[in-house]
Amino acid sequence: MKSRRGRGSEEVLDVGQHSDVGQHSDERPLVSLVIPVYNSMPYLLETLDAIPGQGLSPAALEVVLVDDGSDDGSERVLAEYTAKNPNYRLLAQPNSGGPADPCNKGVAAARGKYFFVLGSDDVLTPGSLGELAAYAEAEGSDIVLAKMAGLNGRHAPGSMFTKSTADAHLVKDRLFNSLTAIKLFRTDLVTKTGAHNPTHLRIGSDQPFTAACYLVARKISVRADRDYVLIRKRDDGKNVTSTPRTSREYADLLAATVEVIVRWSEPGELRDGVLHRPVHGALRKTLLPRFLDLDEDEQDAVVSEIRGVMTPVFSPRVAGHLGSLDRLKVRLALAGRTDLLRRLIGWEQQGGTDRLVHDENGFRLDLPTDLVASIGPERLRDVKVVGVATLEDLTVEGGVLRLEASAHVRHGVDPPDSVALRLRRRGSEDWFDVPAAPLRIIGRGGARALSFRTHVETGRLDRGIWDLSVLQRSGDDELENRLGRNRSDRVPGDRRRLVDDDAPREIGVAYFTQGYGNLSLDIGFTLQPRTGPEVSLLALLRTGSGARVALLRLITTEPVTLTALLPGASGQAGVELPAVQVGDGVLAVHLPRNRDQEERRIQVEDSLGAAVLRLPEAVEVPGLGSPEEALAAGARAARGLARRAGLRRPHLLSRPALGARR
Repeated sequence: MKSRRGRGSEEVLDVGQHSDVGQHSDERPLVSLVIPVYNSMPYLLETLDAIPGQGLSPAALEVVLVDDGSDDGSERVLAEYTAKNPNYRLLAQPNSGGPADPCNKGVAAARGKYFFVLGSDDVLTPGSLGELAAYAEAEGSDIVLAKMAGLNGRHAPGSMFTKSTADAHLVKDRLFNSLTAIKLFRTDLVTKTGAHNPTHLRIGSDQPFTAACYLVARKISVRADRDYVLIRKRDDGKNVTSTPRTSREYADLLAATVEVIVRWSEPGELRDGVLHRPVHGALRKTLLPRFLDLDEDEQDAVVSEIRGVMTPVFSPRVAGHLGSLDRLKVRLALAGRTDLLRRLIGWEQQGGTDRLVHDENGFRLDLPTDLVASIGPERLRDVKVVGVATLEDLTVEGGVLRLEASAHVRHGVDPPDSVALRLRRRGSEDWFDVPAAPLRIIGRGGARALSFRTHVETGRLDRGIWDLSVLQRSGDDELENRLGRNRSDRVPGDRRRLVDDDAPREIGVAYFTQGYGNLSLDIGFTLQPRTGPEVSLLALLRTGSGARVALLRLITTEPVTLTALLPGASGQAGVELPAVQVGDGVLAVHLPRNRDQEERRIQVEDSLGAAVLRLPEAVEVPGLGSPEEALAAGARAARGLARRAGLRRPHLLSRPALGARR
C-alpha cells in the first residue's frame, strides 16, 4: 500500500486505488457495514449501489443487512443484492416497531475489526469506508467521526467538523453534539461496554449507544476534510427523526443517556461537559409546552423521572447548559413543584418568553406578578446572563480605526446603561478602555441594544496583538464580550492597513481572527505578515517651476504602482505617478502640482500590499528646471555613481513594469 500525506499533514493510507487493502490472513473483515432496513424504497438502491466504490475488497468488507419486516419491495432488493455478493449477509425478521432492535442485531452480527452503521436511505461517498478504516489503522483510533452533508434539505451536524483532528476531546471538540451511530467504531468497544440501542426508545436510541462508546474510547478522531456520508430527508417525510415526539419519550431518552454517562464517567468537569447534550436536548425538550399534552398523572411521572435521574448530577456547571427560563422549569421539577411548573409552562404556551430585566439587585427573569409571588425572588435570579456585541461598521483612516457597534444582554428588556471599547494586549496584563459616544437604542434579536461610536489611534499602541472587546455596564454589573464575530454585512472580513501619519510606512494591520472571527490589531506585524515593499524617502526636491521630485529607495522583487494619495485618503483614492529608475533600488518620482502639496502622501504598492510615505517640505535645488529635466539630471548623476561602483547601468522603468498590477 502506498502512503500519502493527507490534509492537516496527517499520514493516511491510500486505499482508494488498491482493492486488496485490508485483507487479513485470518479472513476477518476489516470493516462491517451495518444497514438496518425498513421500507426504504427507492432510496435503498442508491445506498446499496454506492458500496462497491468504497475502496475495500470483498475480503476486507462485509455488509450486514437487517430487514426489519419490510413490505414495500425493499425485502426483494435485499435478497437480490445478497445473492449476487458473497460478502453480503441478510438477517430478516418481523417488524420490531423501531430502529433500535435491527441496529442491535446488525452490530451483534458484525465480524469486522471496525463497523459502520448506515441508514438505508443514506449514501456513502466514493472511497469513504476505505479511507476511514485506513485512517483508524494508521492513527490507532477507536472511533472516527466522518463529516456528513444533507440531502434534500436534511440538516447535518457541523459543530464538530470545523477541522480534522487525530485525537479529539469529547467536550472541547463538541463530539457529544453528534450522538448518531453514523461513525466508524472499533468493534471491541461494544464488547467492553455492552453498548446497545435501548429498544424501549422510539427516538434517539443510538444516543446511549454512542455515548457509551465515546466514554470508553482511548482515541477519537475527526475527519472534516470532505463529505463522507450524505444523510437524506425523505420526500415522504417518513424519517424516524422527523416524527413527532412526546415529553414522555424525551424523558425516557434523558434517563437512558444520563444513566450511561454516569456509568462510564467520573464526577467532575468531563461529566458535566458531556451532560450538555442530554440536558440542553432531551431535558429541555421534555419541559416545552408539549408537556401539557400529557394528562396530570403522566406529567407527575415525567417530573418523577427527571428528579430521579437529574438530582444527583445537576450541578451549577450543568445548570449553565440551560437558558434562564429552562433552568427555572428544571429547578421547579427537581423541587417537585409540578403544579407551579404547569402554571409556568402554561404562561409560556400563551406567548411568554425568556426575558431578563435589571434592577438594583441585578438581573432576574421578567414574569407576571402572580408567578413572581409564587416562585420567589431567589429562583428568579438564577439566570444566564449573556452579553452580545455587534460590529455595525468599520473604517480605517491612516492610523485611526473608527467603528460603530452595539451591545445588549441576550433576551434583555433594557439596554445597558453605558458602554466602552476595551483593548487588551495579548499575553500581558495591559489593557485600557476607550470611551464611546452613545448613538441610539435599537432592537437586536428580541432585545434592546445601545449603539455607539468610538475610535482608536493605533499609532499610540505598543507593539503586540491588541484584542478588541465591548464592555457594557448595567448598574454594578459588567459584561465584556469580544467584538467582531457578530458583524453586519457592511463589514467585510478583509484586513485593513494601519498607517501612522507620523511614520514612513505601515505600522500594523487590523484583522479578524481565524475561527472565531474577532477583531484584533497587530501592531508591529508580530503575528500577521508585513505587507508591501520596503521603501524609504531619500529626498524631496523642488524644481525651479515649482514641481516636486521625490527620490525613493525601494527594495522589492515585484512590479509596483506609485500613487499620490488625495488629502485625507486612506489608500483607496489617488493619482498614478510616473517614475524613473536612477540607480539600483532608487526611483525618482514626479509629483503633480496641487494646492495641498505639503500634505500629500505617496503609496507604493506591490502584490503583497502597500507602504505609505508622508512627504516633508520640499528642498529647493538651484538650477533644476522642469520635472523632466530634473529626472534626467538625477538619472545622469545616478549613472555616474553606478559606473564608479561597478553596478549595472540604470534604465527608464516602463509603465507596464511599474503599473502591472491594475
